[in-house]
Order: sequence, then structure tokens, then C-alpha cells
Amino acid sequence: MLVVAVALATAWLVRSPGMNEPVAVENPSESELQVAGKTTVLFGHQSVGVNILDGVAGVYAANDVDAPTVEEVAGSSDATFRHVFVGRNGDPFGKFDSFAAVMGGPAGEEVDVALMKLCYVDINATTDVEAVFDAYVAMMAEVEAAHPDTRFLYTTAALTSDRNLKGRVKAALGRGDRMGPADNVARERYNAMIREKYAATGRLVDIAAAESAGTDKRSHDGSSYYVLNKNLTFDRGHLNETGSRAVASELLKAVAAHSPVA
Repeated sequence: MLVVAVALATAWLVRSPGMNEPVAVENPSESELQVAGKTTVLFGHQSVGVNILDGVAGVYAANDVDAPTVEEVAGSSDATFRHVFVGRNGDPFGKFDSFAAVMGGPAGEEVDVALMKLCYVDINATTDVEAVFDAYVAMMAEVEAAHPDTRFLYTTAALTSDRNLKGRVKAALGRGDRMGPADNVARERYNAMIREKYAATGRLVDIAAAESAGTDKRSHDGSSYYVLNKNLTFDRGHLNETGSRAVASELLKAVAAHSPVA
């Protein structure tokens, strides 16, 4: 799929064949990038998180601003933007435990801003969404109480795009890929609870909203849900360069807004 990105002063547009309207993605301002670049961040994630980190470098490069040092850490570090792989995909509870353990170790010391995210594979149609939400809320409350000087950000779970023909055939044969409508309905339920709980704090990084670009809404069995915009992915789940920059932009703006450097 051909994707065309047009850089603007405050935003850039993405359009692909078949779309009536381009996807607009707002850039962080230069001052936001400067503040975020001086903020010590700890980010817990898995594979889509790698895409987002690639996007961080891309956003700085596109705006001709020196990027912060990004480094995977196991202990203390001098890097500005630190990240760690938490748990394993498909086990959201294990990811929560892993992030809490990281925050309780050397890597969690002297961190200005911290957050973790769930991947699309962590929530699907068979997931007990309420149990995952309750566990996330409890874990975040625990790490916030233990680290009062760290500003924690909250995140929605990542999405997938619509199934392609191959995926639909597999689903019809009973070999689901966790990328179907019912799977994204479950993610929408989780994300709705996250938004209701945390949006008013001003510290929500709405990954799902950035991925859908507010344009890709669907309906399934009476439930409305969003999907990952096809312009922002290369495999229906992970982010391409444009998608990486779109989500990274939201993350960097949130980091700047809640940085003690500001």
C-alpha cells in the first residue's frame, strides 16, 4: 500500500488509495520535544513498544531536534529514554507483575515519568476484560504509592486492523488470529474503562485513539469498536513508520506535559 505523508508546521497528513480523507497527526511543538528530551522516562512494553520507540527517533528527526538517548535497561542508567521488555505477550497479568518489579528495582530509581502498555495480543475475545482492568488499576496504584516522586502515565491497549482475506478464511476454519471483530470489541471495552478511569487525570496516552486516527469505527453484534487504521500498519498489528510516529507524538506530548523539567 502506498502511503504519502505531507509535513506541515503543526501536523502531517497521511493518505492512501481508497481513502476519502487523509489521516491528520499533530506534531509535538519544538518546546515539547525539548522538554521531553530532558525528561527521564521509563517505558515498559513488548513489540509494538519497539515501533513506538522507533517513532520517537522519527519525530525528533522530522522536526530537526536532537533526540534523547534511548536505551534498553536492566538496572540504573544515564539514558534519558529508558525502556524494558515486560512479561510476555498474551499474559497481561504477568506484564503488570513485571512492570511493578522493574519499578521496584534499580531501573525504577530516579525516573521522572513512567508508563507501561499492553499489546493487542494481551486482550482478545476470550479475555476477562474486567479482571485485566482491575489488575492494571491495582498495579498502577501500587507503583504510584511506592514512587511518589515519579509521574505515571496511563495507556490504552493497542488495536489491530481489519482481517484480510487470509485471516477471514482462517477464522472460518476455526483458526482465529485474534484480529477479528470480537477481539477488537474486547479491546474497546477495556479501553473504554481505561478512559473513564483516567482521562480526567490528563495523564492518559490513548494509544488506541492514535492508532485508529479517530476514523476507523466498526460495529459487531451491536457493539461499536475501533480498529488500527490501515495507513498506520504493515501487518495489521504492528506500526509502520507513519504509525510509529503517530503514537510516539502522543507519548512525547504527554511526557512533556507532565515532566518536572517543564
